[in-house]
Amino acid sequence: MSRYTEPRPLGGDSYRPLFAPHLQPGERIHAVAEVRLSDLIRRVPRKYRPGDATTGAMAAVAALSELVAAVAELLIEAVFGLVRVIRRIARGRGLQGGWESQAGRFVVMVRHGYRGARPMDNDRVFAAFTDRRILLADHLVGAGLRPLGDLPYGRIRRVEDRTGGISDRVDLHFADGSLAALSQTPDEARALVALIR
Repeated sequence: MSRYTEPRPLGGDSYRPLFAPHLQPGERIHAVAEVRLSDLIRRVPRKYRPGDATTGAMAAVAALSELVAAVAELLIEAVFGLVRVIRRIARGRGLQGGWESQAGRFVVMVRHGYRGARPMDNDRVFAAFTDRRILLADHLVGAGLRPLGDLPYGRIRRVEDRTGGISDRVDLHFADGSLAALSQTPDEARALVALIR
């Protein structure tokens, strides 16, 4: 099954019906694509993540798991830090403009959703390109889609296909000059370039 569907005014691919409850009246889907963040983008710092709805014992468990994850990330960075630095030199930074830029908010939206959402740490989402906006959602097995947010078309200025050889990088250039790197196949990259035009 292809991860990208050709733009069609009416279609029957499996994700269109799942997006239907999240569309505005009269809004139509042109295409659905899977979007994956590049592994060059670091973990979102806690202060930029939307607050979650956990309380009591669950909040304590969430804080403990956050501490374990932070320690594990430090260990991984210590062991593989040189490799990451070399990759960043060769391929560039995965996020430019900071966490408060449009690209940074896009990454936070993909990784953590919205305020009050269950805690999550995504690297991929499904993007529905409609006639009005780009709707982002997480696929929950057996439960349909969980909407994470949307982007107006003007927010993303262009898509730069940097795939080829050993690179699977695609850069999203935002209106404020910031950038977020994705990890896509060459076919997916070409589709994203065509959809954003």
